[in-house]
Amino acid sequence: MTRAGWFHQRRQKETFAFLVVRFFRAYRLFEGIYRDFKAVEAGGGKDLAAAGLFARIRDLEERIVFDIKEKAHDLFRSDHPDRRGGALAPTGSAPGIGELELALLGGGVDYREETHRVFAALRRSLVNRSLDAYIGTGFHMFMILRESLYQLESYGPEYSREMEQVARIETLTRRVGYDLDDEEEHELGHIREVAELCQGITADARELSSNALARCRALFRGTAEIIRHSIEETRDNEILVLNLLREQELVEAVYGPGEAERILGHMFRSVGRADTSGRQKALAYARKHCGNIESLAELSVRSSRRRAG
Repeated sequence: MTRAGWFHQRRQKETFAFLVVRFFRAYRLFEGIYRDFKAVEAGGGKDLAAAGLFARIRDLEERIVFDIKEKAHDLFRSDHPDRRGGALAPTGSAPGIGELELALLGGGVDYREETHRVFAALRRSLVNRSLDAYIGTGFHMFMILRESLYQLESYGPEYSREMEQVARIETLTRRVGYDLDDEEEHELGHIREVAELCQGITADARELSSNALARCRALFRGTAEIIRHSIEETRDNEILVLNLLREQELVEAVYGPGEAERILGHMFRSVGRADTSGRQKALAYARKHCGNIESLAELSVRSSRRRAG
């Protein structure tokens, strides 16, 4: 590998590690937005326009989601001459079924090693394509959610006030016994029809917001599962390992209690003794391969306390 290739591979490791952590943060923030949306919806949805969800979605998109999409494009849609079929290889460099067939039919003493290599490369290619597709689709769906919430919060209250004014006019004329003439009835009919059309926009925006929110949540969850497949087979990324160790609470906010250990255990399943925890193996790996390990001593203490408790 050339020196330029080494630096490129290092940058790719950093990009993937930071994508993973930023996705976990986005996932946790989105879950909070989802819960609050559903709470307002359960109350009848009348306060949805005033719930401030658009600002939270906008901030999440601008601070994190856009960056995740850009990192995914850099990882999966760019090419480099020194990227030789590694874990982050572009999809076009993956072997095909024909290569697998040749490996399976090849025989010889080394054919098993070759089939292992081809299966691993096929798996990496599928995971990469799927992750790129999920992140790209999720970003565009997030834009739909953002726009529908903007419509709801910006225009919903105004349209509601228009309907209220129509109702007040009708109530007032009845109360004072005022008989509308034909021209006034004509004008009021126009006002009522336009206000009802605007109410229809609000109803559509509310429905679109609810559907987009559900779709975004499904995409977040699907992306999380694909990321799990990817990180569990990427123990040679020391930057990722270090970040997983540092962000255990964030990992478990996405996957659930105890899942950080399961993920690390799977990553290092073929390393060390069977009675050694995944976290211990990951800590040992990070000490050996990472230059920035100042926080690992504290991690070791916390890990020991958890095991003792």
